[in-house]
Amino acid sequence: MKLVVFKDKFLWNKIEFSMDDLHTDDFYKFSNEISHKYYNNTYFVNELFINFTQNFLAIEFFIKENNIQSINLTKSSPELYYLIKEVAKKNSLNVNGNKNIDKLINIVRFYYLVFSSSIYLIYLMLKISFEKRNTETGVIAITRRKSCLNRMTKLNINTLFEDPNDINSIYKHIPKLTRVKFVVIALKESFFQLNEMKILMTGYIGKESKYLINSFYGKRIVHTMLYKNVLNSFFKLNNYSKFYTGNNLDRFAIIEEKIAKEFNLELICIPHGLEYGFKFPKCFTGDKFFATSEIARRYLNKLYNTTKFVFDLALLKTIYKLEKKKSDNAKIVYFTEPREKWVNHQIINELIPILNKDNLKLHIKLHPYDDIKDYNYEGVNIIKDFNEAICGNICFARKSTTLIEALYNNSSASSILLNAKDKTLFFSFPSLTTEEINRAFTIDQLYNWIKIEYKKNNYE
Repeated sequence: MKLVVFKDKFLWNKIEFSMDDLHTDDFYKFSNEISHKYYNNTYFVNELFINFTQNFLAIEFFIKENNIQSINLTKSSPELYYLIKEVAKKNSLNVNGNKNIDKLINIVRFYYLVFSSSIYLIYLMLKISFEKRNTETGVIAITRRKSCLNRMTKLNINTLFEDPNDINSIYKHIPKLTRVKFVVIALKESFFQLNEMKILMTGYIGKESKYLINSFYGKRIVHTMLYKNVLNSFFKLNNYSKFYTGNNLDRFAIIEEKIAKEFNLELICIPHGLEYGFKFPKCFTGDKFFATSEIARRYLNKLYNTTKFVFDLALLKTIYKLEKKKSDNAKIVYFTEPREKWVNHQIINELIPILNKDNLKLHIKLHPYDDIKDYNYEGVNIIKDFNEAICGNICFARKSTTLIEALYNNSSASSILLNAKDKTLFFSFPSLTTEEINRAFTIDQLYNWIKIEYKKNNYE
C-alpha cells in the first residue's frame, strides 16, 4: 500500500497521523539502543538528534514495520520531503515528487536570515548600555527563561538573564565595541559550524539534510555563537566557582558545559520543564542535575550510567511552592497545551455537559502560547493568574510540568490522555509517572476522579 504525505501529515491505510505519532514505545526502545551512534563533539549534538535524526529513524522504522514500498511526496511539506527522500534512497523505495523550487528558496532564505540576523544583533549590541561590573567570585546563575529566573531568585542565587533587552542582561557587562566584534566573529564561526553540521548530517541521514539545517539554524546560528563568545568573555572577567543554569540538552546547555570546564566551574542544572525519558546521544549537562522527582533521578542515573542526577525535596519545594493560601472552595482547572489544540477542545467539549449536570464549573488556565480567542466557551472561566490556577485546586492537564507544580501547591493532579500520542509522550517523562498524579484515559475516568477529589477535600 502506498504512503501518501500531504503537507505535514501521513496518510496510510485510510488513517491520518503526524510525525509525533511515529514516536511509539517500540520506536523509543529502538532509538535508545542506537542513540550513542549519533554522538559528536559539536554544540548541536542533541538538537541534531531530536530535530532531524530521530525523525528520520522514526520514519524508517515505520516504513520497514509496515513493508511500505511506494511513497507519494508531491504535496508534502519540504521538511518531510527531505527526510523521506533520504529514507527512500537508503531503502530503495519508489518515490514521486520533487522540491527543486523549494530548495532554491531554502538557500536564498538561509543566507538572508544569517546576514539579517547579524545586522540586527549588531544593532542590539550597540543599543544596549554598558555597565561596568567589578570582578566577582562565588556563585552565578545565567538563565534564558523567566521561569528559571524566578526559580534562581527564590534560591537567592545571583542571576543574570540572556535576554539582551532585560535589565539583568549578561550583555550589559561587555563593552559595546567588544560586543560588535563578537557578532562579526560569530558570523565567521557560524559558517564553520554549519559546514561541520552538514557533514555530520550527510553521514547520519543524507545530502538532503542540509536543507533542514538551513531552515532551522539560519536565524539561530549567529546568536548561538555570539552567546558563546559573550559567555566566554564574561567568565574571563570574573572568578566564579559555581555556575547554575536551566539549560539541560540544547546547544546553549552544551556551550555552557564546555565553557564551565574551561574555567573550572562546577556546573549545576536546575532544569526548565520535565526531563525526557528517552536517551539522547549526549547526557544532560551539568556536574550535578536536580531531577524533578525521585523516579526521574533513579531512571536517568540508570539510563546514562551516572550518579549526577540528584533529588532534593527541600529545593523543589522552594522553587515550586507559591505564596498563596489554599482557597476554601477549590476550582476544577484544566491547563491547556499549545500543540494539537483540537485535543484541548475535545476534552473541554466532552467535560462541560457532564460537569454541568452536577452544577460544577470548569476553569481554564491557558498556556502562554494559546490564544484566548480560541477558548470562548459559555459558562467557562479563564484564569489569567498562574498562582490562582495552581494553588489549592483540582488540576488536570494532558502532559505538563504543571502536574508536578500542582502537587507542591496543595492541589490534586491528574493527567488526561485520550489518544495514543499523548499516552506515549506522557510516559516519556519519568517524573509524571509518580503515583501522586492520577491517570485518566477517558473523560468518564477523569470525571470520576474529579468527583472523588471534590468530596474527599470537603469542597462541596
